[in-house]
Amino acid sequence: MALVYGQIESLKQIRRTLDEKGISRFNSLGDLNKFIKNCDNEKEEIFFRIEHYFDLELDILQVEGTILQRNYDTLKNRAETKLKSRIRNLRKKCEGLTTIQANNAIMELAYWYQLQFLLGVKFILEKSFNFIIRIQIHRSRKSLKAIKEKINTLAANRHSIISTRCESKFNKFEYVKKVVTDLNPLIAGAIGENLVQKELKKLSDTYVLFNDFSLAFEKPIYNRKKNDRIYSIQIDHLLVTKAGIFIIETKNWSKKSIARLDMRSPIRQIRRSSYALFVILNSSEQGASRILKRHHWGDRKFPIRSIVAMINNKPKEEFKYVTIKKLRELNSYIDSFDSIFDDSEVKMISNYLNKIKS
Repeated sequence: MALVYGQIESLKQIRRTLDEKGISRFNSLGDLNKFIKNCDNEKEEIFFRIEHYFDLELDILQVEGTILQRNYDTLKNRAETKLKSRIRNLRKKCEGLTTIQANNAIMELAYWYQLQFLLGVKFILEKSFNFIIRIQIHRSRKSLKAIKEKINTLAANRHSIISTRCESKFNKFEYVKKVVTDLNPLIAGAIGENLVQKELKKLSDTYVLFNDFSLAFEKPIYNRKKNDRIYSIQIDHLLVTKAGIFIIETKNWSKKSIARLDMRSPIRQIRRSSYALFVILNSSEQGASRILKRHHWGDRKFPIRSIVAMINNKPKEEFKYVTIKKLRELNSYIDSFDSIFDDSEVKMISNYLNKIKS
């Protein structure tokens, strides 16, 4: 497996943008791709999920209401039974006092006062029967009333409550959707570059791959032929091999995009990068040539080949200075070149490039 340095630039840009926008739900390109594919269904899923949780909440409340009703009925029956029993006991005592024969006037008066007291208590209990029961079951009745009111409110306002709960979720979803939609070109590029990286990693461990290889020059490199001053370069994939260096620009374009006249040609960019890198590596001023072993014929140069890797579709035409390959053609094309460097030179070239990259 090829040795890999660096992360794909479009992935870094996507992660940076998502972090800036406060979106943390995506952990990989797969997550983003899945969101894009299922975007139309996710809003419906949000609604059905909220509707499901609402119905579940209502079902739970109804179960709680049933339990509270049962507890309330039990508590009320017990309180009524206890109070009725107390009234019956008072009635029996009153009946007993009316049948007692007093030995003297004082005892008769005492029994009479006692009877009046018990009759008064019985009267109060009978008259206040419902009030006393309500006092004793007040807490249970209050809890039951509250849960019934909540159940009735939810049932009566089901549609509006679900809509209100959906609103914030929908707003968040639309926000994420807009951010991801704006990132679509980067995501398509990242998917393409990730596929190229996976393909290149299949090469043997004598290959060294740099993702997002970039260089900035204090003094611009001047291309006289193109009258172009190059201040910096950025390369999707730079592959160091025994056959030389391959600059690979990835494009995940449809057939329509390839045919569009307003799409920027990748060839100009890759030629600029190739020219600047050739100058850096082969210039005596940079000293890059000194990392190669001496050859008895003289100083050797770094061969640089440019490839535009197309993920699914590629132009029918061929172009000067740049080779266009589909993803499945990439490794066999790279492997077709003869070796001119040994393992130690590949390592030295890679170390040098890793040292000078921005």
